[in-house]
Amino acid sequence: MNKNSRLYRPFFVLLMLLSAPVVLANTEPAIEKAPVAILKSMTYDLIEALNASRKTLRQNPAIVHQLVTTHIAPRLDFIAASRWVLGKHWREADRAQKIRFIKEFRQLLIRFYSTALAEYALTHEINHNIIHFLPLRKKGGKDVTVHSLVHPPGSNKSVPVNYQMHKTRKGWKIYDVSVEGISMITTYKSSFAPQLRNSGVDGLINSLIERNQKLSTKPASLNVQN
Repeated sequence: MNKNSRLYRPFFVLLMLLSAPVVLANTEPAIEKAPVAILKSMTYDLIEALNASRKTLRQNPAIVHQLVTTHIAPRLDFIAASRWVLGKHWREADRAQKIRFIKEFRQLLIRFYSTALAEYALTHEINHNIIHFLPLRKKGGKDVTVHSLVHPPGSNKSVPVNYQMHKTRKGWKIYDVSVEGISMITTYKSSFAPQLRNSGVDGLINSLIERNQKLSTKPASLNVQN
């Protein structure tokens, strides 16, 4: 990822999280929308919710963690993400190891991204113009890429952010997000590779447990480190 991408990383984290739904009160049964419609409508709903809660966030930034856990996590496919991140090690792992890894990887993603989202929301007012979703290039099927262009604050450059989604028994879910062609799955897979080589799946799980414990003790307003 280039220098500008690193500079705006909290902004990109925001966009990754905005792709998930905000659950709204409704007495009618929910109807599953098409992928682009899901991302667009729920992005705008979440932008409104974040802006409306800015004063509350200043007193209690941890509220973002609750928002991510309750309303965003259900739209993310942690099992698929875990399988692709571990690669061949997933096939070699037993059931107990898979369950432990999914649990810790899920916690890592939620804690890391909710911290970054809180940091960004505390210092920026967000409007609908930051992101523009493009029509699907390939319609039909159960696996799609939703393309979008985002506009970082203070920059005239549009940055491509793409969402990999597939249709599961529980509806459309996101299993990967890429910023300027850099995949979240690929990034974590590369990051975890040395630990897997040196100490295997159990060693990686223990490392994730330590990282999650450290993240859980950090105030949401502190700088985020991956």
